[in-house]
Amino acid sequence: MTEPFATVTVGLDDPGQAVSPLIFGGMIEHFGRTVDPGIWDAELDIPRSDTKAAIEAMGVRALRYPGGCFSDDYHWRDGVGPKSERPLVKETFWTTVTQRLGGFGTNSTFASTPEDIGRLIGPPEPNLLGTDEFLQYCLDVDAEPFLVVNMGTGTPEEAADWVRYCNVDRNSPRPVTWWSLGNEAWGIQEYAHAEPAVYGRRVVEFARAMRAVDPDIKFVAVGLPVNDTHESMPAGMAPYPAKVWNAGVLEQCKDDIDLLSVHWYFPGMLDRPLQTIGDLRQLTTSPQLLEDAFATTIRFVDNLTGPDHRIDLSFDEWNRMVQFDDHLATNHPLGNAAFFAGCYNAILAHAERIPMAFISHLVNCLAPIQTDDTRLFVTVSFLVARLYTRHARGISLPTQVDSPSMHVHPFDGLDPAAMSGSILVESREARVITAAATRDGDRSAVFLVNADPESAHEVEVNGWADGPAKVQWIAGPDVWAQNDFDHPDVLQLREKAVRVDGGRLTVSVPAAGVAVISR
Repeated sequence: MTEPFATVTVGLDDPGQAVSPLIFGGMIEHFGRTVDPGIWDAELDIPRSDTKAAIEAMGVRALRYPGGCFSDDYHWRDGVGPKSERPLVKETFWTTVTQRLGGFGTNSTFASTPEDIGRLIGPPEPNLLGTDEFLQYCLDVDAEPFLVVNMGTGTPEEAADWVRYCNVDRNSPRPVTWWSLGNEAWGIQEYAHAEPAVYGRRVVEFARAMRAVDPDIKFVAVGLPVNDTHESMPAGMAPYPAKVWNAGVLEQCKDDIDLLSVHWYFPGMLDRPLQTIGDLRQLTTSPQLLEDAFATTIRFVDNLTGPDHRIDLSFDEWNRMVQFDDHLATNHPLGNAAFFAGCYNAILAHAERIPMAFISHLVNCLAPIQTDDTRLFVTVSFLVARLYTRHARGISLPTQVDSPSMHVHPFDGLDPAAMSGSILVESREARVITAAATRDGDRSAVFLVNADPESAHEVEVNGWADGPAKVQWIAGPDVWAQNDFDHPDVLQLREKAVRVDGGRLTVSVPAAGVAVISR
């Protein structure tokens, strides 16, 4: 018998960390093609049934709305009441962002001028999908709502009235527990942008006005992921290092909030698509950077807040971001599976401290679900999510991984100085195999990720009682294979029955892929 490439030992008897179902969230923002034609059929003024069915099949358990950056200029009253009386907003945050930021995103195949791009990502907003429609949608797909308050052009009184509308007067289909106080206020692109202490004081002002209406609601304030090795930004344009921002904010508002948000997109906008094995290696190993950032951020926040009021993290925007055009339509080929699975593993490794996470976006923009006017297909990120939402429940268990490392080179043929907003471009060493595990009653699962884009690897899993199990993975012709509108089933979930013998089981994990063992 040949020796396994790597071994994973699961602490099945460990008390573990509770896994919140809200880590399987997605964001719906009024941006580009996300709402129309993604979520909403504007002609019929009803939700798209195929998209709703896909969201349910994906296992989404929380929805963040109405943004994103859009929320910084969104007035909730525009989206309630009779449809005939709702205003058509011709220019939103996204309509003018390219002009305000001096041509941001003009490297596009869809349009050549900032004005044209602005019209694509910020089309006129008819407000057909508003508070009531969104909250009914949450009921329909069994997802927890998470509303983002306008701290850019809005006021504490407006925000408090939104809470009253949803939770006290009960004019809406259901109440809302979770509220985000602004979005990416660290970024110069935001209307709510301010110095950290100024933003922190505004958080207190908004939170107290809103809690005066409903004392049971919970708040998320805007933070940044901390990394001790570099200070590159996860998104947008932040003039403040993460430690400076988080410290300034929490000093003002730590007693008034429940969670601190972090956003993370990898690698940031490049000037070409991911197209080489070296590119894939950067992508597939990047979740290890994310896990380090989680650990560092949690330690930093704990040192600031002390033991009396623990503040956990809301990972309320994350995804792969490569080119500007991904924001209008994208695709995730098979070799991206290790990235998405690795991110879920990083969340599970800190399950007790990360009760919420939202892939951004859910439909069309950067998203697992892609639509045109009448058709739909899902990318590999959707299939990865299905594996995790089916099996990652109950408690997260510790895993001990003995894996070789591999060298990760910088992105091929790119000038690091030109990669504005990218997270990391330098060389590094990374583990080939990573793992997570969960237990829910008498059910358990192990999630194995292979970051090597060139070879499948045999992994031995130890620690289980003998008996039958099954292994599931995502199959396709090669790491570049992907679904599309005309070929929606190129990538497929596969499974086979296996057996644990002598407390161990060996499975093959596909190149740049994921394998899930469950019983």
